[in-house]
Amino acid sequence: MSLNVRTIVTVNDIMSKLSSFRFVLLTSAFVISHSIQVLAAPSILAESAILINARTGGVIFEKNADVRRAPASLTKMMTCILCLESKGMNAEFKVTQAAAATEDSYLKMKGGERLLSGELMREMMMESDNGAAVVVAQNVSGSILKFADRMNEKAKELGCRRTHFSNPHGLTAKWHYSTARDMAKIAAYCMKNPDFRNLVNHQKSVIHWKSPSGRTYKSETTNELLGKYNGANGIKTGWTNAAKGCVAASAKRGKVELIAIVMKSKDHDTRFADAKKLLDYGFSVGGEGTIVEDKPVTPVSKRMPDVKKPGTAVTSTPAGKTNAETTSGTSVLNTGTANAGTTSATPVVSNKPVPRNSGVRMPVLRKPGA
Repeated sequence: MSLNVRTIVTVNDIMSKLSSFRFVLLTSAFVISHSIQVLAAPSILAESAILINARTGGVIFEKNADVRRAPASLTKMMTCILCLESKGMNAEFKVTQAAAATEDSYLKMKGGERLLSGELMREMMMESDNGAAVVVAQNVSGSILKFADRMNEKAKELGCRRTHFSNPHGLTAKWHYSTARDMAKIAAYCMKNPDFRNLVNHQKSVIHWKSPSGRTYKSETTNELLGKYNGANGIKTGWTNAAKGCVAASAKRGKVELIAIVMKSKDHDTRFADAKKLLDYGFSVGGEGTIVEDKPVTPVSKRMPDVKKPGTAVTSTPAGKTNAETTSGTSVLNTGTANAGTTSATPVVSNKPVPRNSGVRMPVLRKPGA
């Protein structure tokens, strides 16, 4: 009789414990499901934007994603991937006088110097050095025009229907344009390359010369999301007076990797704020779903700016445009002598003064199909 009582008590205890266990499981599931909060669709200030799933290419959010925009230094994503695919990281590149004279070049290179392709690409992607982009283009294809042809061929291969490149750096030119959607396609393709991913994921680095040996330069990224936004791993910033603020931002959390493209933000800070909003929303929905927010675009914002006549002086960057990657919203010719003294203050680019003798840069123009 006592055995049966013990057996009954034991069974009751087991049933009680199972019920408690089920309750804990249900409670845990409820907490987990409610801790992942789906955010409302973001309100984006930039005139164009898109958010995609980097793995599938699926569009999660878009706003005026097919309107032509000046891409500024987002252009360098294409420059970088073409160099990686044709020359790799360890090719020795020679600096030409034209490359050394390109405006907004922080390396202060001189004609005849030599650097490895990987070092030039790292500086080009981290700090947006335009001279480094010219060195890459000239050593890969022999000239900027030939390299631009390769850029356009690759763009077509990737399905970019509203993109045309005229140069490797993104300084404003009449036939140099793209869209948020096309930039996202290029960014997604580039991020599949391990070397590219490494180049765009550094906050600080030291650039080394091959010749003169021992010369170095400390570089710091212009991408303010790296090291600050959870999962941020790239990609590129851009700014000209014509393009305004641009950024290609990527981040990965778990198995979800997202790419956000923001084009024509009104100032330096809102491009990063917009990118954060897009990424936050994308992660909250698990990298899936589609929202289209097409807003009317004025004829002015559709028109690409004309190129100014040679001889136009470089103007100072307006207050608040601290991370500009070029001092002029249009292509300019800065002679370094005839225009000296035409501005009251030294132009500022990415918080660094631009030397008066920054050299002559003529815009490279080639009409699509020409």
